[in-house]
Amino acid sequence: MSILLDKYLSAVKRIIPEKIQELSVGLDIGSHSCKLIEIAPAKDSFTVVNWAVEQVKGDGVEEALKRILNKTGIHSKSPFTSLSGHGTLVRLVDMPVMSLADLKKSFHIETDKYFPFPKDQAYTDCHVVNPKNKDNKMSVLIAAAKKELVDHRLELLTKLNLQAEHIGLDSLALANIFSLMAQKKNTPASDKNAAEAPKSQAVAVLNIGDIATGLTIFKDNLPWFTRDIFLAGRDLNKRISNVLGVPFSEAEKIKCQPQDKAEVVTSTYESLFSNLVSEIRLSFDYFVTENNTPITKLFLTGGSSLLTGLDAFFVKNLDIAVEKWNPFSLLDLSPGVAGAEFNSNNHRLAVALGLALLAYD
Repeated sequence: MSILLDKYLSAVKRIIPEKIQELSVGLDIGSHSCKLIEIAPAKDSFTVVNWAVEQVKGDGVEEALKRILNKTGIHSKSPFTSLSGHGTLVRLVDMPVMSLADLKKSFHIETDKYFPFPKDQAYTDCHVVNPKNKDNKMSVLIAAAKKELVDHRLELLTKLNLQAEHIGLDSLALANIFSLMAQKKNTPASDKNAAEAPKSQAVAVLNIGDIATGLTIFKDNLPWFTRDIFLAGRDLNKRISNVLGVPFSEAEKIKCQPQDKAEVVTSTYESLFSNLVSEIRLSFDYFVTENNTPITKLFLTGGSSLLTGLDAFFVKNLDIAVEKWNPFSLLDLSPGVAGAEFNSNNHRLAVALGLALLAYD
């Protein structure tokens, strides 16, 4: 079983490949689009060598991946990839101090205690992030993914002649950006406070995707709280479609480029995302109460994070500093990468970057 855990959820344990390749590929496979980034280590940071974003059309995810692979011409057949949404879970729990061997045994026996699905239906793993906390217990990051999700992803990659030795979770990919940049004494974003905030504070990342919005709260550059809220870009498209009486595909175009319909788009997402705000506030309140730690900033990323005025909307409703996250601000672009086009899409590539960075962890 341990071999399976190492293979499928190595993000939790920050496994370092025996032989680090010079180039690393992160592949974020979403329901709306597939994102790929290829990076190489530089002297003090990393360089973006190749990237692509390909929308999932009527022909499905597999065809979108074929297009993205043909477009980029990557050489690596072992990309880092991840899962998210229903059937995945990450938690930080307190456990009695014990050896790693005893932890593995205990965790395997008590898996059902931590996850809402039977242990024989999921791949699970754990990693000690703090060997002794203030309560004289150890903080353990635990993760699970349903076997059917992992097996389906492996089947998809096999069809494309790819062999992923790593399948992790989206939230852990984002966490990897924080932890790795902190190790290098850099920042995970354009604001130094994100990585250098005092230990008595925390920051959050809101990844607004197509089907779900991922919320991850970081303390000491580690994910102490993570959840998926199933209200996201697709729901906004549906609402715009209903309000304007236009097809779904047209509603998405209007959302991205509202032009003379900007006021309608703004009022629509403000109405819809009031429910998202309520869910975020509940999560913030729970975290602050449980950890006695204030959350000082919210970073926005994901395909719907660039909606005009969205940052101000969250500032007003959550009473917190908000910034649109650009984790690529510390990376260089190779001469073959067009800066303007890349910068207009980098908000979609955060998960893919976090995955690619695992090769150098």
